[in-house]
Amino acid sequence: MSKEDKDNEMKTKDQEEADIHSFMRKAARIMVLLIIGIFASCYYIFVVELCIFTVQLLEAKVTFLVIFHMLFLLCVCCYLRTVMTPPAVPPAKFRLWESDIQLYQSDERPEVLQKILIHKAKDLTVYCTVNSQTSLRYCKTCKLLKPNRCYHCPVCNICILKLDHHCVFLNNCVGLSNYKFFLLFLLYAVLLCIFTSAVSLYCSILLWTHQLPNSQSKIPIIVLFILCTLFSIALFQLFRYHFNLAVRNISEREYHGDTEE
Repeated sequence: MSKEDKDNEMKTKDQEEADIHSFMRKAARIMVLLIIGIFASCYYIFVVELCIFTVQLLEAKVTFLVIFHMLFLLCVCCYLRTVMTPPAVPPAKFRLWESDIQLYQSDERPEVLQKILIHKAKDLTVYCTVNSQTSLRYCKTCKLLKPNRCYHCPVCNICILKLDHHCVFLNNCVGLSNYKFFLLFLLYAVLLCIFTSAVSLYCSILLWTHQLPNSQSKIPIIVLFILCTLFSIALFQLFRYHFNLAVRNISEREYHGDTEE
């Protein structure tokens, strides 16, 4: 295969990856709207169908509504902070000068490339290493020296500090700037789903045993119980996984050994 054919094949592969990443960005926007729709639907069923139309005791209504709104607002707030917080990127001082970029691109010898990066890194407050070895990492897309635990996200097309993963349900990367809000969102979401599932199960039992008057709210409440039960199981597993990573101070990429980007 000639060099021209290899270049064409590489360009085709890069274009295919760019198309996939573009599709992921568009799909992520739809997923965020879907999550907001699920929040709104569950809110309506619990507040209107369950508390207002079904529960008869005033004390129970107030208790359910107060606890639900506390957890709901905390969950939604953390979700929006996770979605809307921009990813943390390396400071401008990690970018190579234009002369260094041209010099870096004009040579292919690893020892020469490392000398260029070492010359740039000696003035930085954080000295970049990989696996405790003096091997500096350079991003050809962002044209910068990558600090420790900084990786390039191909979907966002930027280098992100302490990148954990790109989440399609957030339309954002989870990293240094929003990992705290991501963990809090999972925690509050689990608590909200468990509470909502327990209350909807309780009301479903009362409806089926005719201890409450039969109404059209029976089906929505049962649907709410099923959804919240499934979500609570899935979110608990996800929270336990990420909480374990946070305690060990490692990211998801590092846990899976995906440290090439």
